[in-house]
Amino acid sequence: MSKKERDQAKTFDRLKRKELSQKEASVSLSMSPRQVRNKFARYLKKGDIGLVHKSRGRSSRRRWDSVQRAKTLKIVSEKYHDFGPTFASEKLAEEHNIKISKETLRKAMIEWGLWSKARKHRKHRKKRERRPSEGMMVQLDGSYHRWFEDRALECALLVFVDDATCKLKMLKFVNHETTKSIMSAMQEYLKKHGRPVSFYVDHHGVYSVNLNNPDKEKITQVGRALKQLGINLILANSPQAKGRVERMNATLQDRLVKELRLANISTMDEANEFVKKCFIPNFNDKFGKKPKDELNLHRSIEGYDLSEIFSVQDLRTLQNDYTIRYKNRCLQLEKTQPAVIRPKHKITVYEHLDGRLSLKVRGFNLNFKEIKNTLIQRKANPVEYVWQEIECARLDVKIQPPKQPQTVASGT
Repeated sequence: MSKKERDQAKTFDRLKRKELSQKEASVSLSMSPRQVRNKFARYLKKGDIGLVHKSRGRSSRRRWDSVQRAKTLKIVSEKYHDFGPTFASEKLAEEHNIKISKETLRKAMIEWGLWSKARKHRKHRKKRERRPSEGMMVQLDGSYHRWFEDRALECALLVFVDDATCKLKMLKFVNHETTKSIMSAMQEYLKKHGRPVSFYVDHHGVYSVNLNNPDKEKITQVGRALKQLGINLILANSPQAKGRVERMNATLQDRLVKELRLANISTMDEANEFVKKCFIPNFNDKFGKKPKDELNLHRSIEGYDLSEIFSVQDLRTLQNDYTIRYKNRCLQLEKTQPAVIRPKHKITVYEHLDGRLSLKVRGFNLNFKEIKNTLIQRKANPVEYVWQEIECARLDVKIQPPKQPQTVASGT
């Protein structure tokens, strides 16, 4: 008997001894007089057993059929053995038309040894409220993982999550989290959604100069590009600070890996197309949140040359022969230029994401061509000769290497 039923037994015992009236008993038990009469009749006939609910010990009519239960758990063990209960219940409904609640499936999976979830003890932290509007803050992080399991090598996934809605704004698979790969992903994001107010990132070397920069005066190429676009770059001081994208990484390492497995995808190009057309829309429909303010704060990119902004920019000094050296490449400036330039002037070299080079000074594009017939050869002699052969169309001259000194063999 339950505690409630034991208390009822004491009241009905007093009622039996006529210490209470039925009306007083109904008030004491918070029951109607009719309920008291019916229950008192069972008590007189069967004693304390008559107070126990008749459905106790019976199986529910809505219980999971044992045959269907065994069939479902067999499917889970064969096809979804490493799926969590929530994700497994979704796939059973989508792929096998088996509708079962995640909690019922969780208990069954634990009983069969297919699931075990240990409780985590976490440090207490203060909750930060979401931004009220979409586009006010976008959390960005790169996640290295075996996304294709044994079908391909490990790669990185760049994850863009809107802070206000917790929606996936973009996913992109790249080989490594480098300046060029992040610039390319940001450029794609801006073309699709516009300029957000801020990006929330970690202290990765792509975003922050972490050495010999006590005053935070030095900025990276990504930081410079976002500054030109009027986008704030916020650096998180801990993984928990940008917890939404960190938790999203954990979710994707579970769900997306299995979705790619089920779709039999093993290349980054196929995966990028899959997440764009299938995964992101379905994921956002299930887990997206409604923002407090319906206003979208993404701004237009009109008037910005993204190809120029998202490029690696570096200053070089113009040599006396009007050439510039950049990464072992020799760039010869033409005689006719849109601006006055002199040797020792600082020229900005733009290395675009597609590999093109362009030169600028004071906002003017300079005319140049690359000298490809450049050869540096060293001779292993007591006196080392270093010579350089340069073919210049403007001067039409050819510099010959110096002659080697002749040596006379002894004994001749």
